Amino acid sequence: MSISRRTFVRASAIGAALAVVASQRGNAALPAGVFSAASPADAIRAALGNGTMASDERVRLTAPDRAENGDVVPLSVDADLPNIQRITLVADKNPIPVIAVFSLAPEVEGFVATRVKLAQTCNVTALVESGGKLHTASKPVQVLIGGCGGE
Repeated sequence: MSISRRTFVRASAIGAALAVVASQRGNAALPAGVFSAASPADAIRAALGNGTMASDERVRLTAPDRAENGDVVPLSVDADLPNIQRITLVADKNPIPVIAVFSLAPEVEGFVATRVKLAQTCNVTALVESGGKLHTASKPVQVLIGGCGGE
């Protein structure tokens, strides 16, 4: 079955429009204060509120010690906690410190893996929201070539 050029162009335009709407809704999930925060602490407060944070060995953040290229830095978070609502990743020296927020259903394990962009050498922190508390794990990552336009 062949497809006409007109049908292909129409389907492509509809797909592009849906992608734009979906990306705008994805950003709308975070409060505007996250994007205009002056410091990483302000961005965390805007995203997660004023809850107390405590380091917890049940939260394991896996990241490379050295990232050759800041454009694609693999990160994973594994948390052995009950009733995890969200896992948030923060890079303290990125232009927008909150780099990922994952909302989890109650029946989902506390594990996420992704690749992120890091501007420069920084501390990456995983914040796991469980039972109304924030459990954290941090790791420094040395970036050799910056991913947000820096060298």
